[in-house]
Amino acid sequence: MTINWRTRLGAILNPLAMPIDEANMRVEELPPEPVLVVDDDEDWGKECGFNLRTLGYEPLIARNPDEALALFMENEISIAIVDYNMPGQDGITLIRELSQIAEAQARKLHFIMASGYATKDVAIDAMRASAVDFLEKPIRQVDLRKALQRIKGLRHTPAAREVLLNTMSSLSSELQRLSQLIDDPAQLSSSAGAPAEARHGPPPQGPFPALAETPGGELPTPALADFIRDLLKKETKRRGIGGGDLFGDPAWEMLLDLLLAKIEGHTVSVSSACIASGAPMSTALRLVRRLVGEGVLCKLPDETDRRRHFLIINPKFEQPLLEYLSEQMRYRAAPDAG
Repeated sequence: MTINWRTRLGAILNPLAMPIDEANMRVEELPPEPVLVVDDDEDWGKECGFNLRTLGYEPLIARNPDEALALFMENEISIAIVDYNMPGQDGITLIRELSQIAEAQARKLHFIMASGYATKDVAIDAMRASAVDFLEKPIRQVDLRKALQRIKGLRHTPAAREVLLNTMSSLSSELQRLSQLIDDPAQLSSSAGAPAEARHGPPPQGPFPALAETPGGELPTPALADFIRDLLKKETKRRGIGGGDLFGDPAWEMLLDLLLAKIEGHTVSVSSACIASGAPMSTALRLVRRLVGEGVLCKLPDETDRRRHFLIINPKFEQPLLEYLSEQMRYRAAPDAG
């Protein structure tokens, strides 16, 4: 296997990479790039190190934040893989501390956040800390390779950097919307008067069906949106009783979030729907595949970015769902009316 062959194959698999020329071919002659791995789990650190060596990188393993800071100061590190849960100092705090040091020294440092349990809160924290990627343990080598390729795209290709930043911005906006939806519905309502594009970005182009009518032949009212939002808040509290696994109902939460987004005129990407379910990302993705396969959900491509898909509720399920929720809302309001 020659350098020329590997370089050309890489260009085919990653079209956003740098153009093939002699300068790029000489890059492989340089020493392996160091990657900082921070995790108190020694076994996982060794496993990650093995995968990095296989991919052509030099892993530098740190088992605590102090070792990580020392390695960063002693080596030319521009990539760090940081575990979210560590004793003494969590991964988010370490990322912020390393970012401040890198900025003060005019160094570029990109982060990949790793976690054994991918929750909505962890994903939001990672995005707010400007992590380039968020990977759930156990991390497959193919996922690690893709994350490292995205970092390379940020460095070398302005077009790839712009695409990735736009994607991160879009996902961050969706995460923020979900956070407000679940934790602070009053704050979300206060921004209802702002144009939809200002709050969530321009809607994608595509054949999105109109919202089904309620049993009375009218479109859902803001009261129904508030009712669904309240249900989501209660579902989150119920899920927290058992630590997220025992009492949660990810399919129901996903349907509620999709319906609420439809009522409010928003679109929901697959990743956003997975986060809204409250389940680990891998579990939520399997759930999406099942719901799409059984015809409960429909997956529609983003006309402006074919790599992304949106989810909607199949109209034949949307109507019964609206009828059920409208009936529940009237039932709960009945005592007040009397």
